[in-house]
Amino acid sequence: MAKSKYETHVSPYLGKIENWARKGATAKEIAGKLRIAYSTFRKYLDLGGQGDGRYAALAEAFTQACEEPDDNVEAALYKRACGFEYVETRREQKLDRAGNVVELVTTTNKVVPPDPTSAMFWLTNRRPGTWKYSPEEKDPDGDEGSGIVLLPPVMEDAAPPEPEGGGAVG
Repeated sequence: MAKSKYETHVSPYLGKIENWARKGATAKEIAGKLRIAYSTFRKYLDLGGQGDGRYAALAEAFTQACEEPDDNVEAALYKRACGFEYVETRREQKLDRAGNVVELVTTTNKVVPPDPTSAMFWLTNRRPGTWKYSPEEKDPDGDEGSGIVLLPPVMEDAAPPEPEGGGAVG
């Protein structure tokens, strides 16, 4: 009996699949690297996710590999939405009057202000009942809506809100 595409094109490469997913490759890109149809790869992932033991290892590897980069991006989005501070260190080498190489180290405190676009994106996805973007087909008056929902004012002196769940992002 002939081997399935899973046995020949997918199963031997589970480690590579996990590595590609961890580096941000999509399921479609991974299917292309494996030289199988995207629909076939999705079928294996879906069946494995539904408990089919033949494909469980693939579904588990792919899911776990995608979580780490997704968590990192989520944390970066939150950090950018709230603003942050960091220390920039610059190192230069110069010659002194005696001809000796001297290393000069300069540190500067930098501030990245909160980004309103990141904050809006975060809030529209995390609290859609309060913060939503809802393009309107037409106003009751018959005018087309602008699609813009007015947001409450941002207090400049206010500290950024603490994340829900005791500081953990997610």
